[in-house]
Amino acid sequence: MKKLLLIKFQSGTSLIELLIYFGLLATVLIIATDLIIRTGEFSLEANTRNALQQDARFIIGRLTYDIHQADLINTPAGLGDSGPTLVFTVGPETHTYSLVGTTLEYQRQTGPPPLTQTANVNSNQTRVNSILFQRLGNTNGQPTIKITFQLETSKSQKGGPKVKTFEALVGQR
Repeated sequence: MKKLLLIKFQSGTSLIELLIYFGLLATVLIIATDLIIRTGEFSLEANTRNALQQDARFIIGRLTYDIHQADLINTPAGLGDSGPTLVFTVGPETHTYSLVGTTLEYQRQTGPPPLTQTANVNSNQTRVNSILFQRLGNTNGQPTIKITFQLETSKSQKGGPKVKTFEALVGQR
């Protein structure tokens, strides 16, 4: 009688198959994690850039509106004078813009009795590094104020904080 040689096949996985599977899985996970991190960094950078632009637009808009309403610009007083403070009057009220630390501060003083209201012009997402108000124009005409300021993002990011300088010319009406 002939003996039959039976070969039994095992239904499990071999060590090599497991190593290949885990190698492919690790590669996919690394690529997916990298994509998620890059997307988050891009989103953070876009948000800080938008905050910088929004604050700049708001500051310029607010100063433009107030300078247009001004009856008299007190500081800077003379043609060509410049400084970090803008003071003007609208009727009986005195309005002041000045840099306090890294915040652009607005004060409105009414009276009598003297009552002072204070507000921050820039948001907590940006810092104002510097601001300069310069009086331009001619001696007989309405003054024009040149506003130059530098904003910096307050949130730190991969490339460091974003810093941008803005300029605007606003004439008194």
